[in-house]
Amino acid sequence: MPHVHHRIAPLAPAWESVLSRALGRRVEPSVLALLVSRQAARYRGEEVALAHGDELAARCLFWLPRDLPKSQYPTEELRLADALPRRPLRVLDVGSGLGTTALGVSLALPEGASLGELVSLERDPEALALQRRVWAEAANAGLVALPARHQTLARDLSEPGWDRDLGDFDLVTVGLCLVELLSALPEEHARGAGLAGWCERLLGLLRPEGALLVLEPGDRERSRVLQTARGVLLSRGVTVFAPCPQGGQCPLLAEPRDWCHEDLAALSLPPWLVPIAREAGLRWEGPTFSYLTLRRDGLTLAGCLKGPGERPARLVGVPEVSKGRTAAVACGAFGERPSALLVELHRHRGKAPTEPLEALPRGTVVLLAEDARPTEKGTLRLEPGVLRRR
Repeated sequence: MPHVHHRIAPLAPAWESVLSRALGRRVEPSVLALLVSRQAARYRGEEVALAHGDELAARCLFWLPRDLPKSQYPTEELRLADALPRRPLRVLDVGSGLGTTALGVSLALPEGASLGELVSLERDPEALALQRRVWAEAANAGLVALPARHQTLARDLSEPGWDRDLGDFDLVTVGLCLVELLSALPEEHARGAGLAGWCERLLGLLRPEGALLVLEPGDRERSRVLQTARGVLLSRGVTVFAPCPQGGQCPLLAEPRDWCHEDLAALSLPPWLVPIAREAGLRWEGPTFSYLTLRRDGLTLAGCLKGPGERPARLVGVPEVSKGRTAAVACGAFGERPSALLVELHRHRGKAPTEPLEALPRGTVVLLAEDARPTEKGTLRLEPGVLRRR
């Protein structure tokens, strides 16, 4: 089956000791689970007491390795589309925290590309100091390559002038923080418009062929804000490189209960984190998140991947198997429809060199015959030849 999905390897076991050495203290698993539980409550907006050193410990030992694949995912798409310069890159990591987002990017860069200069912006000097130690320990263990130059700047995004004297960049990343700056706004559309404004400001820091990666949590509220911002940005001429293979309004915004997010179900937590997550009452399956990759040059993932006579679509649901068939919702440009239900009849298997639909994870980009059209009810039957092999 012609498709493009992500090849993100599980985190190496050596990261456990790397992060402990960077933190500079040993934290017993039962204590770490308690700290993680309290920090999770704080992320939910609850007033929970937690010393700053204990917060950094929870973030370093749990959230950093849990969240690191989230930025690998969109960087991998840029690599697949050959949409990153193959040279030392100048990268800005906004709201960088402990450097999780930039670390994930570094693990997914294409051959020939590297972090020539990394500028990390974060308001907490202690977090920046710990970030430097994480990079140093990971590089010493052979897990990452150190940036040729690494600037850590203590700046608060809520203060004027946070972006002064930064220059321009090949890649700007902002991980899991922008929507939080807009939490006081009254409703979804206002927060989406505010987020679009932030994105436009960050796009102004890009070189002409640069990309902006915006990561947010995968819950309904914040994912819908991100997709609302996407619609505003499209109306202002911004290029949405990924994840969306169509340029219209997100179809999932029509119903308040729906939202679009990624779920790396096949990429479980590292084994040493699973008991911590269980004891803290958090999910131990693969990470969930939402994201946008934005550009100013018109380049899109769908446009880069499709060949003559092909139409890209992205699986936005998990394929469901029932008697004699498999079905999955796909987002794409299907005439006037922004999505369709792909249906594969099992009796057609073996009639074309294809991979079963149920074998493809959510988020996979599939390539369909351009002349294939869904029915009036939005169903597109995958007859032999509708799915193209590249």
